[in-house]
Amino acid sequence: SIAILLLVLVVASSVVVAEAPIVVTDALGRRVELSETPRRVVSLAPSITEILAELDLLDLVVGVDSFSLQDWYLNISTRLSERGVVDVGGYWWSVVKVEEILKLNPDLVLADVGAHRPLLETFESYGVRVVYLHGGSAKSVNDVLSDIYTIGLIFNKTTQAEELINRITSALEEGRSLLEPYRGVRVLVVIDFWMGIWVAGRATFIDDVISRLGLVNVATVFGWGTVSLDTIYAWSPDIVIVACPYATNETIRESGLLDPGKPVVLLNSTEIDILSRPGPLLALTPQVLYSALQRGIGEYTETPTPTLTPTLTPVPTLILETWQVVIVIVVIAVLSFTVGLLVGLKRRKS
Repeated sequence: SIAILLLVLVVASSVVVAEAPIVVTDALGRRVELSETPRRVVSLAPSITEILAELDLLDLVVGVDSFSLQDWYLNISTRLSERGVVDVGGYWWSVVKVEEILKLNPDLVLADVGAHRPLLETFESYGVRVVYLHGGSAKSVNDVLSDIYTIGLIFNKTTQAEELINRITSALEEGRSLLEPYRGVRVLVVIDFWMGIWVAGRATFIDDVISRLGLVNVATVFGWGTVSLDTIYAWSPDIVIVACPYATNETIRESGLLDPGKPVVLLNSTEIDILSRPGPLLALTPQVLYSALQRGIGEYTETPTPTLTPTLTPVPTLILETWQVVIVIVVIAVLSFTVGLLVGLKRRKS
């Protein structure tokens, strides 16, 4: 009986319990099934890499985009470089090095639906499993939070993902209080000057952030679009915030943005990353916008609404010149003297 018991224990210890498959629906609406938690991951956008870092998943990353290798957030660039993580190209699909990705033999590629959708067919033809996130095409803050939860689900990090989501949500709520003095200020965010002036319009995550913080996005175009100076004149922003990495004061001057006479604030590289990356950096956007508003328009005081008060017609008053006063006094004195004289004579007669 002891021998049988030992045999049962040996057999039981040799049984490997298979992980339940992981199923997610990505930003393209594709149902992606993973038989096990990925161990070799390629990230194609810095915002995705930052989410992985926040969820303590950087050790699984074997390849990233060029911008991630220069990322200051959470010391990502140093941590990736120390591990020899491979550069798989730039952010846009046209400069992604697919051959480098194939050499890495990843379990999973995390891509941005706005920047990398044209690569889907290529990935599928080589049997590379890819999950698309909203990324830069996020239409709202909720889309960004959905990306965070999706990554948490894939790597069995949902608790950490929910904590990150709550932290971002709380930061935006606190940011609304921080920006209360600027409530209602009309803001225009310019993101590029490539063949025109590109702005963050409606149905972008930047638009949603601006709205959540109590400001007004004057750009009425849908998504990211180019607009003319005449359109900007018509929108009449209180301030223009430039979040373009290569822009200089000369770029702004040549674009004509200074012509309307509105304050224009050029963000630095760190501020641009914070405002433009749809990931954990959303928590820092209130401070960036607050700083930009202070630099651009100072301590903002809303113009008070004029109130109507009844106007009383003043009673006319008689104002005499000096010479007129003298004449009046003399006349009064003469009259007084004459009256007194007559009264005295009358008394004598009586």
